[in-house]
Amino acid sequence: MASNPKQTSPSRTLGGSNPVVKPALVFVGSQKGGVGKTTIARLILHWLEENRRSHVAFDTEVPFGSLIRFYREKTELADIDQVAAQMRIFDAAYNDKSGSVFIVDLRAGYLYRILDLLSDLRMLRDAQDGAFNIVFLHIMSGSLESIREISETVDRFSGAKHIVVTNPANGLDLLDWEASEARVNFERDGGIELNMPELNKLAYNEIDRSGATFGQFINNRQPNGVEANYSYVLRGYTRDWVLKSMAQIDRINL
Repeated sequence: MASNPKQTSPSRTLGGSNPVVKPALVFVGSQKGGVGKTTIARLILHWLEENRRSHVAFDTEVPFGSLIRFYREKTELADIDQVAAQMRIFDAAYNDKSGSVFIVDLRAGYLYRILDLLSDLRMLRDAQDGAFNIVFLHIMSGSLESIREISETVDRFSGAKHIVVTNPANGLDLLDWEASEARVNFERDGGIELNMPELNKLAYNEIDRSGATFGQFINNRQPNGVEANYSYVLRGYTRDWVLKSMAQIDRINL
């Protein structure tokens, strides 16, 4: 079989932006599991690589991890319940002088726990005072429980950039969300909504099987850098999806 022509990883030039000074803590989470949290975290990491931003990621799905499968060199396992892990993450962000981004992929069921922790450590207050930026990507699930979850927590993000991420791949019905009082309150408080596109299921399954990052898959490379033999068509679907996803992530202004 003839080798596939090389496709370059999607990239964009962000012109006219000032150098980033403050570090950023980016939490990706939802109370419910199976909503696409790790997929969004992988897209954020792709964006950071494309924009050459210094970054490190923490996978709280201990002991086996999920995000770490795709980004072993940039990801650490961290049990967020342990003070030692909290110190590794939050001390690093507080002491960073280079504007690095710290991604925390939260395990299911930890949304309220992390909000309590940020409050107890006064981190939201410190973010308001300019110590660092806190960004929370709140992934909606395909149920009314997710809308109630946002309603219950919308007032707890003072000091953070609260971003709701809608993901059609998890069965979300946007009509319920668009008609909800929770959305009205979310917009009132200055929240940002990202509408992520859906990746072709065959492409998603092939990427998951391979363990490649999205960029590696697009460029027809295995995780070890060796040339692969991924489908040209599936790589094309992935490239289009990544470009559209990057346009959404640009709106975060990391």
